[in-house]
Amino acid sequence: MDFRLSSPGCKQELRPPPCPACGVIGWWNGWVLVAQMVVDAAGVAERLVEVPRHRARCKVPDCPCGSWTIYEAGGYPHRAFTLAVATAAIAELTLDAEATLTSVARHWDCDRRTVARWRTWVAGIAAPAALAKLCSHLDPDGLPAPEPEGVATPGLVLLLLECLARLLRVHGVPREAGPGLGALLRHQFERFRVVSWLTRGSPALLVVGGMAVG
Repeated sequence: MDFRLSSPGCKQELRPPPCPACGVIGWWNGWVLVAQMVVDAAGVAERLVEVPRHRARCKVPDCPCGSWTIYEAGGYPHRAFTLAVATAAIAELTLDAEATLTSVARHWDCDRRTVARWRTWVAGIAAPAALAKLCSHLDPDGLPAPEPEGVATPGLVLLLLECLARLLRVHGVPREAGPGLGALLRHQFERFRVVSWLTRGSPALLVVGGMAVG
């Protein structure tokens, strides 16, 4: 991810994005290597080792942010499995009548307990009624759509997040490409620095007060 600043008569110089706390352009501060599972172009789980993530530091000495990590497309804090993997796994578990925790875990090369945690986590991200109401606000003629018969809450949340992300893009509100879950959580993190944790108490998606739209 390149960010450039330029001035008359000066050569363009690579710069990190503005500080998420104060908006001042800082400087690069090294990088870290992470290993994570991703979904490849064919929709298959692929483990990538040593994915580089740049870090940046704010120029303002007393800025509360200090330094921060710059995430690649689809990246998210504290995830050994990308949000795209979690989305695909829960979609398979809740929308495929024959899928089980064991079969999904085998498919995505993880433990069945991880899939179970993803299922609980997705169900708690936002209430389906709140998501449907927001979708209806953006598309009053077509939504809220009737709930798919037999779809469990995690699957319904995923479907509504996909719909919400699509509607926001239609309305010209930029969102990262990819699954709606990842696009909306990434926006929440980039704008408010709010992380949706998996293994500890996690805030629900901020779908009220215009967050998902603004």
